[in-house]
Amino acid sequence: MKENSSHKIETIVNALLQVSDSVVEVSHEHVLTKVWNAEGRKTSIPDSYLGMKITDIRNGSLFTECDERVAKVFSTGQNDQFYYTSTEGNAPITYNIRIIAIHPDPNYLFIVLKARSQPEGDQIVEDKWKLALDAAGDGIWDANIETGRIFFSAKWHDLFGYDPSEITSRKDWSAKIHPDDVDRANKAIADHIEGRTPSYSAEIRYLCRDGTYKWILSRGVVISRSDDGKPLRFIGTHTDINERKVTEEQYQASAQLLSTLLGSLKDGIIVTDEHNVIIFANQAFCNIYKIDAPPSKVVGTNAGEGLQVRKAFFKESEAFYTKTMEMLNSDHRIFDEEWELKDGKTLGRDYIPVMLDNNKRVGIWKLRDITDLKNTEKRIEQLRLFYEQILNNISADIVVFDDQHRYMFINPIAVRDDELRRWMIGKTDEEYCRYRNRPMSLSQRRRAIFDQVKEEKQIVEFEEKIQNQSGEFEYHLRRMAPVFKENGELDIVIGYGVNITDRVKAEEALKTSKDTFASAFDYSGIGIALISPFGKWFDVNKAICDMTGFSKEELLALQYHDITYFEDVDIDRDLINKMLQHEITTYNIEKRYVSKQKKIILVSLTVSLVSNADDTPKFFIAQVVDITKKKELENEINRKNTELEATRVSLINKINQLEELSHIIAHNLRGPAGNINILVEAMVAKHKGGSYAEANPLSSAFTEEEALGYIKDSSNSLMNSLQTLMEI
Repeated sequence: MKENSSHKIETIVNALLQVSDSVVEVSHEHVLTKVWNAEGRKTSIPDSYLGMKITDIRNGSLFTECDERVAKVFSTGQNDQFYYTSTEGNAPITYNIRIIAIHPDPNYLFIVLKARSQPEGDQIVEDKWKLALDAAGDGIWDANIETGRIFFSAKWHDLFGYDPSEITSRKDWSAKIHPDDVDRANKAIADHIEGRTPSYSAEIRYLCRDGTYKWILSRGVVISRSDDGKPLRFIGTHTDINERKVTEEQYQASAQLLSTLLGSLKDGIIVTDEHNVIIFANQAFCNIYKIDAPPSKVVGTNAGEGLQVRKAFFKESEAFYTKTMEMLNSDHRIFDEEWELKDGKTLGRDYIPVMLDNNKRVGIWKLRDITDLKNTEKRIEQLRLFYEQILNNISADIVVFDDQHRYMFINPIAVRDDELRRWMIGKTDEEYCRYRNRPMSLSQRRRAIFDQVKEEKQIVEFEEKIQNQSGEFEYHLRRMAPVFKENGELDIVIGYGVNITDRVKAEEALKTSKDTFASAFDYSGIGIALISPFGKWFDVNKAICDMTGFSKEELLALQYHDITYFEDVDIDRDLINKMLQHEITTYNIEKRYVSKQKKIILVSLTVSLVSNADDTPKFFIAQVVDITKKKELENEINRKNTELEATRVSLINKINQLEELSHIIAHNLRGPAGNINILVEAMVAKHKGGSYAEANPLSSAFTEEEALGYIKDSSNSLMNSLQTLMEI
């Protein structure tokens, strides 16, 4: 926006320098702020004048002559032109000085100086002025009075929306003037053309092409006359003043309304002039001081003289009198004075001195009974202390911002450092971050949220991650709530915050747990399913799909009993009811499912219940293990075990038989074998030179032949026993 304004100023100044020697920018305070001098011109304004007031420039009275005219142009918005002659060297020089209100900023205008000692043709000068004014945004018109033809610049057509072919004569032009303004415009034109005024100027309403009327300032001058004085050429400008006129009308209506309101206000109002004479008073003023006469009788009296009577109403009468007399002669505004009356009431008073355009001062006095207000303020102060005590003891961050995001209140929970908390009042987050060396991104984010609250006019909730003094990160849940005035404007914003670090950490742990569960759920080697309390599949993992042959989508469209073998549908009904009654937390059974391929699957089913916070059932978690092959192996093992048991019994029987055989062997074989051994040893000993009887005393009863017979009998008995054993 500033770049566009600078560009427009440059365009206007360049155009003005085509028809002048110097252009000076003057502020509303009559200070020279910029100077532009045309190159190669005799006259120029030095840069040393910059920053000086017009009346402080010591250069004859050239600028002094401009001072009052500048004030007038600022006040009326109407351009001014005059000539000033001074002596430079030994030669007089005349300046054509124009004061023009065409600056893009209404707080500035231009003073344009042209030395008339540098003549140019009238036609060229006026054409250049037309270009300068056209560059400033005014519409240019050029009328030939003899022919009645009229020409308008492109800016003029832009101003009203007409095509160049639509208005070509003065008659066409006059027809567009508002009927109520025609006579005034024609009279102003006639006064100038007939020489009664130096220029033509009139404020009129002009009909635009879209059917609306626009207020314009119509100005012009006859630049060419015949030898007998008849006007030939009439040129001028149309300036859009619609906004100003609308404002003036609103101001006039407001002024009338203000006068009516002042007269009916409950507050006492008087206005005094520079001589302390009351020039306005309302009925409330008379009521406050118990004046029986109407306000019109007070007008015209001296305010100072009336003080001698009115001071008696106040407890500190002399102090009231002295202070009021000082204010009557003061140029300083004074607000919210409070004076106690003898009847126990409190009077509030404001004094506003106003300088009028004629440099005369008037004083506006406002008097009001503030007894109820003071009592209310006391109650409010008590309530404020009460609520502040509450806010200071709430275990949460509480702050209050004004409409510019400045801190108005901070409780000790939000900022525990008392000194820092006091420092922050009236400061912004930007100032706080700089003071505490915090990252500016923190204040920028908070400012953006504040602006969002202000724009959307609703509560905004957000989370912040900040680093505490120990270097640890904390999480805070914050809420900004706007409070608005009756007119809808933002009054304050209340900030509320709680430390949610524990909650955030718990959520992070929960997320980790969920992620872990999800990973275990999706990639588990056993089937896992979530089932609603009504038996509908919520979710299933890949293992169950692989186990049953159904896709996930197919299972989610079924009830859990849809794939249960018909004989096992009710096998766990009682267990489910006990779980829903919180009698058990889990159970494990074996049951049969039927796969998509109609194959019976034997599974081990473990079920647990997940409940809501109010203990109502949320869903079941079912863990399913396919034990079909395991069961087949168990059956095979049982069969083998049965066979082994039969073999074991058979072996035991055989062992018993062997034990019996052992006894038989011991009984049937040991005797004959022993007899043979004894008889043989006796015979061997005898043959070595000993007697048979010496070898074995028992042998004395037998002869050798008898012994050999016994040996033979024992041998035969032994052979028979061996044969029998062989058969067994």
